[in-house]
Amino acid sequence: MNKKKLRKIEGEIQGCRGRGGIKPIELESIAHALGRVRSKKGDEPTYISIPFPGLFPLSIPHHSNVNRYTAGKILDQLELDVDRWKQEIESEE
Repeated sequence: MNKKKLRKIEGEIQGCRGRGGIKPIELESIAHALGRVRSKKGDEPTYISIPFPGLFPLSIPHHSNVNRYTAGKILDQLELDVDRWKQEIESEE
């Protein structure tokens, strides 16, 4: 992960904010970019962070569209992942 890739991911998160009808695949794509992989636990697809095992698991419902309130909570969690990556990058410099 580098600063340029992290800025791109932040842009994708901001692009999803405030709009309805977000496809689960959009959220999954962001989660994958942040180093999350799908876990076999839970009823809903759950994603765990490989680089940062201490981060909470993230459930992304598989409906045709994720409503904006649920998506907002998922995006909040993804922003915490971004913050954790920023800390990691800063500590490496």
